[in-house]
Amino acid sequence: MVTNSNGRESKKDPRIAGALSPPPFEETALASLTGEVEPRRPLRQPHERALFLLLMAGGLAAAALSMTNLRSDLDRTSWAVTYGPALMEMLAGWAAFLLAMSWSVPGIRVSRSRSALWCGAMAALALAAAFAAPHFVPAAHPGASVGFSPSKGFPCLGFEMMLGAPMLMAALWLVARGASAAPWLAGALAGMGAGLAADAAMHFKCADVDPAHTVIWHLGAVVLLSLLGAFGGRFLPKW
Repeated sequence: MVTNSNGRESKKDPRIAGALSPPPFEETALASLTGEVEPRRPLRQPHERALFLLLMAGGLAAAALSMTNLRSDLDRTSWAVTYGPALMEMLAGWAAFLLAMSWSVPGIRVSRSRSALWCGAMAALALAAAFAAPHFVPAAHPGASVGFSPSKGFPCLGFEMMLGAPMLMAALWLVARGASAAPWLAGALAGMGAGLAADAAMHFKCADVDPAHTVIWHLGAVVLLSLLGAFGGRFLPKW
């Protein structure tokens, strides 16, 4: 009932009442929508997920090297062709994993130019290490004059692909937990991280320091894993 201008009570027009009052299901729908957008599982920070992948890579590399023959000259080879490049590539792999995990945060777009700059820097460091390695190994060294050889190259390529595959699958799983704005790019970066971590282990297995062998068979595995990651990323959820 409402009071008109004459002070008399009259019935409220039901059409006006329906137009002014909120829909009866509004609050229920709003509560349901709020509940739907709440995350079911917390998404870890990119650096935490990248650190997990780095620890996984180190564990897999240690396990794989313990089950295979190490280079026979490991005890008398300069750190510049073993521990130094291995540590550098592990850190570069962590940086690639970090970029991949950053790209997998829902709704977040990382600068493409910054990602390209980081990838270029990592590629330059890897190439510099490949061409600098012969200068730290004597010419008479047994592993210095092997040169480019498919018979020696394919085992190195296969070892890196087998070592990097589980790292790549784990990284793609972590990328899929989010909703990347560019899943193919996140996958490519994940593959690069897996390839660099796998190549770090090769410094303790392969004694060939010929740049052609290193670029084609070692860094070639990094490129292949990056391409596989980009291909796999195309099937991941996209923001």
